[in-house]
Amino acid sequence: MKRKLALASFILLLATAATAQSAADRQTLTQARQAYYSLRTQGVSTFQCDVTPDWNSLLQDERQTNPAAADAAIKTLSQLHFVVSFGADAKSHMTHNELTGQTQEMKTALAQIYGGMEQMTSGFFDTWSLFMFNNPFPAVDSQFQLQPVGALYTLHYLEGTSDVVTTMSKELAISELTVTTSEFHSTIHPSFTKTANGLLLKGYDADYDSGKPAELTHLNVLIDYQPVNGVEMLQKLDLKGSYGGSKFSVQLGFQGCQITKK
Repeated sequence: MKRKLALASFILLLATAATAQSAADRQTLTQARQAYYSLRTQGVSTFQCDVTPDWNSLLQDERQTNPAAADAAIKTLSQLHFVVSFGADAKSHMTHNELTGQTQEMKTALAQIYGGMEQMTSGFFDTWSLFMFNNPFPAVDSQFQLQPVGALYTLHYLEGTSDVVTTMSKELAISELTVTTSEFHSTIHPSFTKTANGLLLKGYDADYDSGKPAELTHLNVLIDYQPVNGVEMLQKLDLKGSYGGSKFSVQLGFQGCQITKK
């Protein structure tokens, strides 16, 4: 009888310890979810901005070999007007004006520019919104594993069919986030600055691998913000990297931002 009571007490002790650990983990996750600057928390539901590429920077290599052609291209490209809209569903949509009276060669080049801008901005906002509009952590009442590893935490959970592993400091700042599915693997190394309203995303390095060499992507992104209606809004992006082995570098400016609050 004493042996059975001792065994029961031991099992009860283990169960109590597991419950306490689970509660502690959920408290840490709660704190992590509250540690980041969020436009949604600041009351923003949607916004819209004019987007202006730095054509001089984009065509600097062309200018070195053919200055006259670069000047002519910039004169035409400066007539383009891009607008990005960001909805309550955390999705971006880009629109642009059309330039009339262009040669077929220029129309083809413009179509490539339109497609490139759409792809580049939608890719950026998919990552940016994870930190700035949604939340880079799972729900507190979801299933997850939180493990201390030295001076870091490792958080492991499933998001649909995606396997997510997040590494963060004991101060709850994420240093690495990996997402793996049957179709791709991505790794993001974000950087933040501390504000009175939480950790603000200032940039990130990212690698995306779908298993196809032509789609292999590396990004280095730096972000500047401006105050608009009391919140931190995009002001400038500096994007560098490579896609399928081809390097690119572009700077985007955001002006005339209009914010809708709840």
